[in-house]
Amino acid sequence: MFSVGEHIIHPGQGVCTVMGYEDAPSPMIVLEAKSGHARTRLMYPVSQLDRLHPIIRREQAEALIADYDSLECDPYTERNSSLEETYFKKQLKLGAPETLRVAKTMRRRIRDAEERSKKPSSYYMRVLKEAKRRSIEEFAVALDVSEEDADARLHAAAVAAGEIPDN
Repeated sequence: MFSVGEHIIHPGQGVCTVMGYEDAPSPMIVLEAKSGHARTRLMYPVSQLDRLHPIIRREQAEALIADYDSLECDPYTERNSSLEETYFKKQLKLGAPETLRVAKTMRRRIRDAEERSKKPSSYYMRVLKEAKRRSIEEFAVALDVSEEDADARLHAAAVAAGEIPDN
């Protein structure tokens, strides 16, 4: 069981805070998710707690940022872009380091397509946006900093790795 006040990864929402537990009509964990500027309360079945997991610890977050350059892109490919998108969206449900790996993979695929004078698949941008959102939320909580600071640190790591231009 998770403790009240603990931050966890919800597969659909990303970072949530455990607000409590309720027994009626069936055992539920009460979660609060931050969606943009609003907060949403969720009821999640205790019977499915195995689908929730704690966020990364500060040490893990620091190590991922420090070693960002050596983080491998996900090699998964599929002829059908819809199946590929589904695969990467499933990876996002796992939290860091997978959210970071998916963001790096999507940036690489976008850059590779552009270097070949091709238009990148539209799903790349959708998945990249969600991967960045989830990474920023989780790293902000793990590092106990604002989302802006977490975004700046992740951006700096991507710049240092030569993945994106410094601007």
